[in-house]
Amino acid sequence: MSFVEYFVVLQRRWRIWVSMILMGVLVALSFNIFAEKKYTAVATSFVTVADGSSNTGTGEIFQGSQFIIQRMLSYAALGSSPDVLEPVIDKLSVDSSLLTLREDVDVTSPADSVLLKVSVQDTDPDRAAAVADEVSVQLGLLIEKLETPRGRAASWVKVTLIQPAEVPIVASSPRVALNLLLGLVCGAALGLLLALVVHNLDRRLKSVDDVKAITNVAPLGSTLLSRAGQRNPLVAMDYRSMAAERYRTIRTALKFADVDHELHHFVVSSPRSGEGKTSVASNLAISWAQTGAQVCLVDAGLRRPMISSLFAVEQSLGLSDVLVGDVELDEVLYTWNNGMLTVLPAGSLPPDPAALLGSESMAHLVGDLRSRFDIVIYDSDPMTAVPDAVVLARAVDGIVLVVRSGSTTRDELAASLEMAREARIRVLGTVQFGVKSHGRHPYPAADGDWRRTELPDPWAIEAKPRG
Repeated sequence: MSFVEYFVVLQRRWRIWVSMILMGVLVALSFNIFAEKKYTAVATSFVTVADGSSNTGTGEIFQGSQFIIQRMLSYAALGSSPDVLEPVIDKLSVDSSLLTLREDVDVTSPADSVLLKVSVQDTDPDRAAAVADEVSVQLGLLIEKLETPRGRAASWVKVTLIQPAEVPIVASSPRVALNLLLGLVCGAALGLLLALVVHNLDRRLKSVDDVKAITNVAPLGSTLLSRAGQRNPLVAMDYRSMAAERYRTIRTALKFADVDHELHHFVVSSPRSGEGKTSVASNLAISWAQTGAQVCLVDAGLRRPMISSLFAVEQSLGLSDVLVGDVELDEVLYTWNNGMLTVLPAGSLPPDPAALLGSESMAHLVGDLRSRFDIVIYDSDPMTAVPDAVVLARAVDGIVLVVRSGSTTRDELAASLEMAREARIRVLGTVQFGVKSHGRHPYPAADGDWRRTELPDPWAIEAKPRG
């Protein structure tokens, strides 16, 4: 992945990594608050060659110093020996075992020096300083004892405590700033990792790029997710709204979906139910009708018809009744909004909708509607659920697939495209339904202000039989 792709993932999944950063900081803050405070005291000793002879030359002094420097690491290692720590425990009456004290004591020697630094960590600052001094003393005694040759009363080495430990005022543990920084960094890293995992596991289509990755072409357009659209789905009636402009964009894109053939009639479907296909079909029909075209909206969803309730037209008789010969087509064609467009309801629910839509009667009906209207839009049932849309799409110019932003998955769209390919159906394009709008984008009214036009109530618009 490129830097830009990582940035896009973080932008989409910002809640995840921000939450993990906050969690990391809170964990570090909790640790700082509840962790046991410890104080560190440091005592420093100086190691020299002890020789009382006044005839000692400069060369011998240098050799003695080099001898000590070579042994400083060995001297430092003696700081954790029982011969040093047990006397400390006995003399200071330290309430700690040998193993516990060994963990709290650290003896080091800076490179190329003759200094021994004893660091002691304890919850009591006074005790830490006392233990550091006593360990320095006991370590010096042990070194002098070990460096005393046989037959000689005095040691070659002398250890002097030159800087007793000061009682620490500020706790050395926990390290507040460092812990907060580590919590921030670890939270950010874990948030990035979790965001990438969730992004790769999330198969929902959320952007134009997601749809394009499956279809290899950009969507025909997208519609806005709004509360007004949920209350009244016929948003194209608000001609000056941004929602209506989105449908005009889709309508224009459909006109150029195939420059070699003029588009007359097509099916609108979706991979599964609840994706907004009925809203898209209805608003596209309104948008086309607003150009002056003769438009017919056909409810071909013979399993769960929705158009009749949306446009408030009679549902008892319709498409299925015409196909079986019970009624004439003119009897069930309803004009809506003073002849703005014509609606053909689904009618009675047949036992086998797919067979009815694939019958010769349906082929004749498609030809009849084509001769009467400029544009015929069929709202059909979902593709992955039933074969109705595939059967119907064979008789028309093609199919438009509606995918709901944040709901339809890549696999569902891919399965629908595969079904269309196997059935040799032309996919005119996809429409991304319900895209979240960032900010307000009202369409200007005629007088130049930014007022929004109220949507008309479809139940207040009278639908009449076309005849």
